[in-house]
Amino acid sequence: MEILTTKRLRLRNFLDSEEDELFALYQQESVRHYMHWGKTRKEDIRYLIANSRDRSPLDNGSYHYAISLLRSDKLMGEISLEKKRDSFLLGYFIRKEGQGRGYAFEILKALLERLDKDFPEINVEAIVDKENQKSRRLLAKLGFHNDILQIEDSPYVLYSLYGVIR
Repeated sequence: MEILTTKRLRLRNFLDSEEDELFALYQQESVRHYMHWGKTRKEDIRYLIANSRDRSPLDNGSYHYAISLLRSDKLMGEISLEKKRDSFLLGYFIRKEGQGRGYAFEILKALLERLDKDFPEINVEAIVDKENQKSRRLLAKLGFHNDILQIEDSPYVLYSLYGVIR
């Protein structure tokens, strides 16, 4: 199911046929290093795809969505979104060969606009590895704020985007 499109990208549900490709992406060091949820088995990928089938970011719960090129539908990355009572928790990655082309900014901006339209009072949060400077700069560019005191030895940083100021 297609969720939204931009000039170059599509956010949609994963396809069963993408299991092997998604598994291979999770094994890449550039993805695995910053994604600490431990999806290392094929069963995890099958569950992720089945659990997210026919879901939209407007549904309650935690789901994963494919980012693909609009023209070719090539899988370029993933967005995870967990809808809670008063916030959305956001996660994302773009495959290495697609980084630096503005894809993450483009798709996240469109998603945030959709969330703002449908849930204007709900905050969006992203937990980012402290070392991931590219992601931290991207979130700041999208309007997120890192205004939470961090525990010194924690490897993560929390960024927030407040519904009332988006």
